[in-house]
Amino acid sequence: MSSNPRPQIKGLSLKRVTADTPFTIDYEWWQKSELDLKTYLFSRLSIEAEVEMDSSSDQVDLVDEETGEVVTVDGFEFMVQTYFNQLPDDFAERMSLVDAVFCVLLANANRPMTVREIADKVKRPVDTILRTVGGPKIYLGIRPVPEEE
Repeated sequence: MSSNPRPQIKGLSLKRVTADTPFTIDYEWWQKSELDLKTYLFSRLSIEAEVEMDSSSDQVDLVDEETGEVVTVDGFEFMVQTYFNQLPDDFAERMSLVDAVFCVLLANANRPMTVREIADKVKRPVDTILRTVGGPKIYLGIRPVPEEE
């Protein structure tokens, strides 16, 4: 018997990602990574000067326009969402694909979006997005929404 047994993959759903697969930002990925979400937003996306972001912001109640559901988010998340929703339509075309997908998901309140919907917003080919965020490497916490079992 080998002293190095094969690793067991438990609880992973290895499904094929398609243009209709919904994606979202996994905030748990940010918590486990060595990166800090607020620092990333301030430095990489240069929004610090344009948006006053207080880390001790109050909670904000938002009403989902589609369902009427009231969702409570922290003030930081609300300000980020508001910021990205006020950008010109071509903002995503001027940044890297990963940053553009990340920003589009943030602007959408991190509600799941299919690759087709993301492609429409970032003005990039569906296949390019699939190859980038649909592979095994996770960029900025962008992941497919897990299937419910």
